[in-house]
Amino acid sequence: MFCSNCGIENTEGARFCRNCGTPLDDMDWAGAEAGWIGTAAGTGNGNAGTGQPAAPIIMDDGIDKRGTIIKLLIGVGAAVIILAVIISVVTGFRRTINLDKYLTIEASGYDGYGKAEVSIDWGAIERKYRKQISYTRKAKSEYGDLAEDVPAVENLQEFISVSLDRSSELSNGDTISYEWSVDEELESYLKCRVKCKDGTYDVEDLTEVSKFDAFEGLEVSFSGTAPNGRADMVYTGHRMDGYDFTCDKTIGLENGDIVTVSIPGDVTYYIEQYGEVPDTFEKEFEVSGLDEYVESYADLTDDFLSELKSEAEDVIYARTAAEYDSGMSLSGLEYAGYIMLDAKIKESYDDPMAAPAAEETGQNAVYIIWRGTVSSSDSQFSASKIYFPVSFSNIVNSNGTLKYGGSAWVEGNSQLDGTWYHTPGYVNPFNCYMDIVEAHRDRYTAECGDGFEIYSEYEVIEKLSDISEEYRQALYADARDQVESAIANKFYSNMSASGLSVAGEYLLTAKTQGTDFENNNKYFVVYSATVSTTNSYNWFEPTAVYFPVEYDGIVKLPGDEYMTTASRGIHGSSYVEDNPSYPTPGYADGAEMFVQVVNANRESYAYEVTEGLKQFGE
Repeated sequence: MFCSNCGIENTEGARFCRNCGTPLDDMDWAGAEAGWIGTAAGTGNGNAGTGQPAAPIIMDDGIDKRGTIIKLLIGVGAAVIILAVIISVVTGFRRTINLDKYLTIEASGYDGYGKAEVSIDWGAIERKYRKQISYTRKAKSEYGDLAEDVPAVENLQEFISVSLDRSSELSNGDTISYEWSVDEELESYLKCRVKCKDGTYDVEDLTEVSKFDAFEGLEVSFSGTAPNGRADMVYTGHRMDGYDFTCDKTIGLENGDIVTVSIPGDVTYYIEQYGEVPDTFEKEFEVSGLDEYVESYADLTDDFLSELKSEAEDVIYARTAAEYDSGMSLSGLEYAGYIMLDAKIKESYDDPMAAPAAEETGQNAVYIIWRGTVSSSDSQFSASKIYFPVSFSNIVNSNGTLKYGGSAWVEGNSQLDGTWYHTPGYVNPFNCYMDIVEAHRDRYTAECGDGFEIYSEYEVIEKLSDISEEYRQALYADARDQVESAIANKFYSNMSASGLSVAGEYLLTAKTQGTDFENNNKYFVVYSATVSTTNSYNWFEPTAVYFPVEYDGIVKLPGDEYMTTASRGIHGSSYVEDNPSYPTPGYADGAEMFVQVVNANRESYAYEVTEGLKQFGE
């Protein structure tokens, strides 16, 4: 016998369904035959379905055919019941739950600050459907013993949830939406179906409360230099406390940044404390008025550059006056160009306006370069052109006014003519370019101009033919002056030199080229002369002496211009005929010269020898 409610099969004679507890009717078909329509038939006229006698059916011919019709109705009713049972058994009966009946949405709190909560009355669902929902075969297979211990309805909420589109800061009259979410796996585990419909909820009955401006009396100011500006807050009001305000960012600021100042969001506190609530709990402020680091030479005004040039000139004269010996002098100072560096990443400094250390250029720097001639009144060194780069660091635009931080400083220090005399600045402007630009290229972008840009466009010297004949002749002349000066100053009075002429050239090129251009090549102009003596005592035969004059780090610049990084003077020293009484600069033995100039450097340098010197080695 099948239950008409849940469809499960029960044993014959059972009075209640073993699954859902529904009473099982034992229909009296014999009574129906006798003119009674039972409850299960549920059809007919008169008091059909009540167990009372039905009114006789009288046909037009006057024949009482009631018994025949009753039999027919009973047969149809039984067929419907049997069909329903068969369909229920075949398809599996599933109870449908209307979730909307168990949904509750409540809004509470104060107008403008209300909160809404949504809930499902799972307790009511479990009480009503505890005996009507069961596990599927799949669930029983996966859950195992758990399916025997936990009623299926208790797992229903694992598959169902509901959410609100808004749940806070609500006002009376607001409409919020709710949305159901039902896992599609539900019917795979539980023998039930659910129905639900998304909808809306109108907020009302929130407690009315007055509002006030909590930020009245709060002043937010900005100071410093972008991107390291800072924010400061001062509260002069009376309702709040200064400690109530919190700023989300107070350092590392730039103009145009937005900072947000907030206060605690506990509405109840304000109502209890003040009887009203803030109209907003946070307020935005735009950063403005910060000094900004100059990033391009084009941002420097003509007036500011004139000021820097004048200041640089004063710094050079003051520095040389303090450091030069009495016999040294500076003359012919003239402007020679500029270099500007701008930091790729602006870093934070405790005092960004402080003078930078020698190895640190700050957030930016402009180098104003002057060139002048340094001389020795007592001929201790040859007159030399010196380049003086004066640095001005951390230049900022302060509300339209340009200024720099710290003190101006002359970069570099150079030795003069291989002597112990030194000067601030650079003998070679190419070294100046390398020390300021190339040495900082990982952290700074660079601009060069007003003539100094040519030092960024160099070519490496790899062979003697890379040096123009004009420049070689200029070095010949300089080398001759150095040799004649050495002969005049270092030969004894009874020694003389004759037939001074160029014997040849050596060029040594570093196998690995680097940014220290002084070591990239070595060029030697070799002069020779016949040295003799007029002294009959310790007399020696006239002897050929070779004077290799060394120039290091020759580079080619645009416009067929060349530059030597360092002049080393005459290489080597020896004795004429190995006689200690007659020392001479250079080499009295050409083969020894080849060993000391070429062979001693062959590990790191490739070399080239001109024809006139190959007799000593090639």
